[in-house]
Amino acid sequence: MRQLWLGLGVAALSSGIALAADVAAPRPDQIQTQAPPARPFDIILEIGGGAAMRPAYEGAKDFKYNPIGLFTLHYLWLPGYGNVKTERDRAREGFIFAPSVRYIYKRDTDDHPELRGLNDVSASYEVGGKFGYQWNIFQPWVAVRYGFGGYQGVVGETGLAMRFLPGPYTEFTFGPRASFATSDYMRTYFGVTPAEAAASGFAAYNPSGGFKGVGLEATGRYEFTPQWSLVGALIYEKLIGDAADSPVVQVGNENQFTARLGISYRFGLKLFKD
Repeated sequence: MRQLWLGLGVAALSSGIALAADVAAPRPDQIQTQAPPARPFDIILEIGGGAAMRPAYEGAKDFKYNPIGLFTLHYLWLPGYGNVKTERDRAREGFIFAPSVRYIYKRDTDDHPELRGLNDVSASYEVGGKFGYQWNIFQPWVAVRYGFGGYQGVVGETGLAMRFLPGPYTEFTFGPRASFATSDYMRTYFGVTPAEAAASGFAAYNPSGGFKGVGLEATGRYEFTPQWSLVGALIYEKLIGDAADSPVVQVGNENQFTARLGISYRFGLKLFKD
């Protein structure tokens, strides 16, 4: 009886501890006869790191190389709401959404002689969401973010991705895309104030908000294991409209290329009691 009560006490204590574990399919010899938990995880995340090649600033002809972080929310369950986000099924069609965040590095004119006379632009942070619909191989999508720091305004991208699954562990997407921004973003990164014009020799320029670029995006993913994946992206954008007409772009390049490559790790957490 003492051993029985001790076992029950240990089980009660362990039921109140949050569980963090790899998300992996059980092996045949590990499958239990009793029914599995109705909700083994409350949140499934994918995090990682890598490197990126990007334009030194928007409209630049030179490139910079930076470390990057990777983050994906696969699944989220909250008390009182249920499934806030359902994990994607490779074969499933329907609506999808995910967080969308971006960090824009500081533009320091001391590092770019062609911009001498223009004001520095502080680093900016953008937070928002990405929404889309998966139908067959087609996925129309739009991402919208609010930015603060170096500027305050709304930016985003939209496009049509074609999704290919050549194998059980491999995924590729490819398709056209376009970017847009409000006037505050456009004035910050592409505008020239009268004071800046007098100091730099550029003509004063006051761009308006709207579409700023069109291009193509390709992404790839290979799963080494159920937890570890190699992920990458290639993005080409041609600046258009008021962005392309900016004096900042005229001394740089309206063709912008970005490449990212990294390794990510997928895991689940049990946050709430059943």
